This record gives sequence, C-alpha cells and structure tokens, in this order.
Amino acid sequence: MRRVRPGPERDAFIQRMRDRWTADEAALRATPFPILGLAAPFPSPIGLGSFETVNGRVSSVGLRYGGSGPSSRPLAMVWTAPAGGDRASPSVADVLRDLTGEAPDLDQSVPPNAAEPETAEILIDGVAHPARTMDSNVAWAAIAEPYVDDVALVVTVAAHGWSFSGFALTRVDDLEPFFAARRERIEALLARGGSHPGPEDWDLPPARGLAGHQALATAMIAMTRESKAAGGVLRDAPLGSGYAQRWEVATRAQMDLARQGRDEAEDAIHSMINHLCQLAQSANWFTESGLADRAIAETLDHVAYRRDVPSAEAQDAWSRYWGLHGQDPPAFAELSSARVRWQAAWQRWVEHRARYG
Repeated sequence: MRRVRPGPERDAFIQRMRDRWTADEAALRATPFPILGLAAPFPSPIGLGSFETVNGRVSSVGLRYGGSGPSSRPLAMVWTAPAGGDRASPSVADVLRDLTGEAPDLDQSVPPNAAEPETAEILIDGVAHPARTMDSNVAWAAIAEPYVDDVALVVTVAAHGWSFSGFALTRVDDLEPFFAARRERIEALLARGGSHPGPEDWDLPPARGLAGHQALATAMIAMTRESKAAGGVLRDAPLGSGYAQRWEVATRAQMDLARQGRDEAEDAIHSMINHLCQLAQSANWFTESGLADRAIAETLDHVAYRRDVPSAEAQDAWSRYWGLHGQDPPAFAELSSARVRWQAAWQRWVEHRARYG
C-alpha cells in the first residue's frame, strides 16, 4: 500500500478505500453461486482472498486461512467459481506452482517433471466428491468440480503446512467474519500510514543515469542467487540496511528518466526487479556472466528509456506475464502459458546472440 501523508489527500484516500470495501462487500453478498470454504478446524487467522467480477457480478471468490506472519505457518486457500463459460479450469500443477506467490519458500516445491495428478476424494458437507490432486511433500493442491445446490462449480484448494488428510469443505453462507478480518487488517495499515516520514522524504544522493537501477538489481540478483544456492532457506533473512535506500534511489531515478509519477515508477522498478530475479532463479543461461550482464543492461534500458532493445520480445512477454500477476484471482492457465512464452522469448534471444554475437 502506498504511504499517503496526513491531510485532506489522506482523508479522501481513506474514504475512497472504505467506499470501495462497502461496494465489494455488497457485491460478494450477492454472489450468484454457493461459496465453499474449509470445514473447521482450520488454520487461522481467516481472511478474504482474491475475487473477480465480470460486468458487475462476482465470478470467483477466494477465502484465505492462516499464513499470517512467518511463511512457515500453515496456509490454505479456497477459490470457488461457477463451471463453464469462458473460464478454463486450471491444472493442479499450475495451482501448486502459483502457491509460491503466497509462500516464497516453496519455489522449488513442484519438481520439473512432476507426476500426473492423482485422483482422490474430498468431502463437501459430508458428501464425497472426486478431485484431482498433487502433493509436493511441502505443499498440495486439489481441484474438484462438484454440484452444490444444483450449481456446477470449480473448487480449487492450495495449501502448505496443512495436511490433506482429514481436510473437508463446507458451504460458507456468512462472509462477515472474512470481511471483518480484511477491514481490521487494512484499517491497521491505514492507521500506521503517514505517522512518520516516508521514503520520499529521505535525504539521499541522486543516482546518475542508471546507477540506481543497477545497484538495486545487483543487490537483489545476488540475494536471489544466494537463496537459490542455499535451497531457499535465506528467503526470510533480514534485508540489508541499505535495501530500502537502494529501492528509493532507483525509484527517484525512474521518475526522472521515464518522466513517471511515483506510483508508476515504483510499479516499474518492482516489475524490473522481479523480472531479473526470476531470470536468476529459473534461467540456466543466466549463470553465464556475459549473457546475464547483457540481459540486465537491456532490461534496465527498456524500463528506464523504453529503448527498442534486442530482447524487446522477451520484455513485452514479461509485461504480459507480470500483468496477469496483478489480477484477482490469478488466471492460473493464462499465467502458466504466459510464463512459457516469456521463457521461450528469452531462449530465442540467447540463441540469436550465440549465432550472431
């Protein structure tokens, strides 16, 4: 959430947020299909997850259980959507992989050659229904397509630190506890916001050209490589004291170089760092310093100057992939295919450089 300084602008911002919550809650109370959630006992705290609307009508609802605080705490998420229409049912493997967005320590939880999903049964209000499941020994996912109150549904569950054994679903008729949890969490964030100077108030030396982008990228790529080498165990290690300052210097440079406002510049830096860190984590060729340095340089040029770099196809593919991450809820099938297109575009770039230099 962006920091908004005390004053009329902040008051208006908070009122807009509350008006939006009221509208969201009214829409969710009018959801035209049954909503499923975990049957007790379940991890706590509970909360409202992502939801999606189409033409003003709710088309998918997510509920969240646990996961607050350290990433080792149990986390379970349940999404309910009506079957059919334009919505493609996600694969269980995609759901399991995308759980890493909620629990970063699980990046390596799904083996590259994961077995085909298994068939199991899950209980919904005491009635057994077939489901496709996949278990990585660290996390698991399940997809069922039951009829509830004569409505065909697609129910997706993803969890870590919470056993599949004995797990069951039930119809959730009262969403108020989930609304209340969301209100409490966001109100606490709003109450803390603006109580002290934000990063935009820090006295920092300006970056020259892309120096701020480069310093932040170098630090974050090094952290990603160190975490990968250690099997992910460093993910929760405290960030260095200069991390926030590097991020702010890069943001200010982006605002200047790209002529962007703060929000847009922060989004651009966020996307850039995630782009490079995912390359460091998943692209074997990125271990070659020459290729990595060239890819980093082109990515920085593209973000700050919008230059027509040789890797433009990969840059555009990343933008589409990253844009899908911002959807509520993520479209798992689209996310997976967009990631494949992004990886393939970078591979073509690598092959072109190997052939033509």
